[in-house]
Amino acid sequence: MKQILSALLLLLPFLSRAQSPLTSGFFNYHLTDRYEILSDSMTTDFFTGIKPYRRDYVAAFASKLSVSQKVDSFNQNYLLLDNIIFANNSKQYSQKSILRHFYPNQRALFYVNEDRFKLVMNPVLGFASGKDTHDSTSLYRNSRGFELFGNLGQKVGFYSYAVENQTRFPSFLSEKYESNGTVTGATQAKDYTNGAKDFFNVAGHITASPIQEITVQFGHDKNFIGNGYRSLILADQAAPNTFLKINTKVWKINYMNLYSIHTDNQGFIADSVTQRKFSALHHLSINLSKNITFGLFENIIFDRQDPRESGKFEIDYLNPLIFYRALEQGLNSTDNSILGADIKWNFLTKFSFYGQLIFDEFRKKEFLASNHAWVNKWGYQAGLKYINVANISNLDMQVEVNQVRPFVYQHLVRSQNWIHYNQSLAHPLGANFRELIVVLRYQPISRLNLNATYSHSKQGLDSSKTSTNFGGDVTRSYIIPPDGPVVPMFQGVVNQISAISLNASYMLWHNLFLDAGVFSRTQTNSMLPTKQSTIYRLGLRLNLAQQDFRN
Repeated sequence: MKQILSALLLLLPFLSRAQSPLTSGFFNYHLTDRYEILSDSMTTDFFTGIKPYRRDYVAAFASKLSVSQKVDSFNQNYLLLDNIIFANNSKQYSQKSILRHFYPNQRALFYVNEDRFKLVMNPVLGFASGKDTHDSTSLYRNSRGFELFGNLGQKVGFYSYAVENQTRFPSFLSEKYESNGTVTGATQAKDYTNGAKDFFNVAGHITASPIQEITVQFGHDKNFIGNGYRSLILADQAAPNTFLKINTKVWKINYMNLYSIHTDNQGFIADSVTQRKFSALHHLSINLSKNITFGLFENIIFDRQDPRESGKFEIDYLNPLIFYRALEQGLNSTDNSILGADIKWNFLTKFSFYGQLIFDEFRKKEFLASNHAWVNKWGYQAGLKYINVANISNLDMQVEVNQVRPFVYQHLVRSQNWIHYNQSLAHPLGANFRELIVVLRYQPISRLNLNATYSHSKQGLDSSKTSTNFGGDVTRSYIIPPDGPVVPMFQGVVNQISAISLNASYMLWHNLFLDAGVFSRTQTNSMLPTKQSTIYRLGLRLNLAQQDFRN
């Protein structure tokens, strides 16, 4: 695998046309969703179910927007400025430089815009403090780093990001991180003063294309598949990983091959040997009409620690077109496969329905009988986005339901579970849960964003008093039960979490936000006392996403 990836990396500089790095998120995704829904047709620039987006695609999308209201015009300019090296008229965003060399525009501390070399370099900063009224310990965030992206000639796009963090988390997160040995979104975390954590966030990749329709990307970062707040296929809350992505976009079709390397929950503590595993994923999307997109996916997670396997990387999985499930059976493999579908339907220039359906194990007889057999390992997502609620401009709502049955993402061998550095590669709750999420976003004036998010989850957890695996913890392996046992939802210890957050962000400068908010969480569990947290927080961040305690 290493030899294959190295060879592909060496070929990238010789490919024929440069491609861009990807967008860094923030609230870009909501803006692109919003204006696509209002346009009454799917954008032809990119497929919104594959994230992150390419910067040149976002710039092309933003340049086509036809907006009249002041806030929408501001958002259009924001998207163009955020992707300035691909804007048609980047000079319109120029300003008098600070000390002659710095901030020639609000997007870049240092900016180069030559015909054959484009570069944006920025600091990444985040400072925040908070107080939990149910805990005497103060909370804080101290993040410093940089981002760097651009194009070299007409052949290569590049992106690099590194941030060092010292953070003291709320007690419910600190307890979680102490038990699994890491921090969500990071690889390793060291203990810091008074219960805080010290950790890095790093990412970097190189992007190129042999022809206009095909993009090849190699690097170390996160990927996300879906249109929801969560994803049951592949989410981006886990730590970054090394990957090779080949994306083909032609006519009304987008086809992605994603080959990645992951680190299991063993092997990254102290001086023990790092245990690696691999993933091979296909995702096919097609625009069935001007406002309906349908997708199919399949994924195999495998390692070669299992003595029943050959001990080598399974080169058959590099086939970009093969049906993995049939291949796995043909190889008499013990690897972990999941397949499923996703859909998005924009309608009435106000609404977008989206959903996902995944199958880990499936038998038609038991599925149709709805008898809760253990082999019915499946999950679903259903969501709705409503733009300009009740005709109130820039008031948008999103409602989403996620449910995953017990034992989904688990396997006979724990090293083939759906995890990376002890973190779920899909939904952060793992399995054996149902979740409701409601999000309200309001932008009353150009630079002010208000957000209210409510979530409620119900999950069956394992008990500390028994070793029984009830199917919720995706870091555990399981033994195949005999045919026919009933495996109901929420088996085990029922754990319920309700959380609501109210946040206000004011943009002082491009991607410089002043944040204020309150977060309230209640956890009830029949085996533990009720846990409550009410957190007030205030912060300042530059080129950095806001913290989400919901994970």
